[in-house]
Amino acid sequence: MTSADSSTTAIFGEIGHDFVIIDGEHGALGVRDILQHIRAAQATGTAAIVRVLKGDPTQIQQVIDLGADGVLVPKVETAEQAAACYAATQYRSGGRGFCPMVPAAGWSGENWTEHASRSNREIIFIPLIETVAGVDNFEAIAGVEGVEFAFFGLGDLAQDMGTDMYAGRDKLMEIWEDCRSTAARLGLRLGAPGGVGFEGTAFVTIGGDLNYVRATGAERLAQFRSAAPVSL
Repeated sequence: MTSADSSTTAIFGEIGHDFVIIDGEHGALGVRDILQHIRAAQATGTAAIVRVLKGDPTQIQQVIDLGADGVLVPKVETAEQAAACYAATQYRSGGRGFCPMVPAAGWSGENWTEHASRSNREIIFIPLIETVAGVDNFEAIAGVEGVEFAFFGLGDLAQDMGTDMYAGRDKLMEIWEDCRSTAARLGLRLGAPGGVGFEGTAFVTIGGDLNYVRATGAERLAQFRSAAPVSL
């Protein structure tokens, strides 16, 4: 979700998507926009995952306090980075700060122990494996406490390799199979973009809100322009 209008999340939730990724990295979204997307997802029973700008513990804590079900963190390259990001999702020493006056806690400290325990248990942390260093250290990252999911970012990975998703496809597929094998061995759920040949994923992304608007708009325009003109 990259639109500043949270109606897009409401639409995708209504038509049955399991989750949305609210893009705080590439989208032009401020904190209030992200909050509205999270609320739209909650209203439709859709999991709200926020992609933060970077693996900054303060950014991670902020979106979880807003009520996000999880965070997608770009360019995680080491086990140490992964551990620090996961810690930022957890109410514990050195982790997420205590504050009941946030949407995630219902603006209340009542039943705090229950809330904190449920949050620690249910918040999803997803490292994005999208650099050569991240691939090289994937097994170590996958072994970090709290890393139960990961996402394979082929676009940035190809760029980091000095190629692109098309010219470097054979190498990307080789890397994917290696990562998938490692994930299966460690019980990690590994995701990737859908529809581009990466088989055996645990979950996929299949497009973006404004991409769909553009594609549908272009298709309808082409259909209209190709129709025979009406004689008056």
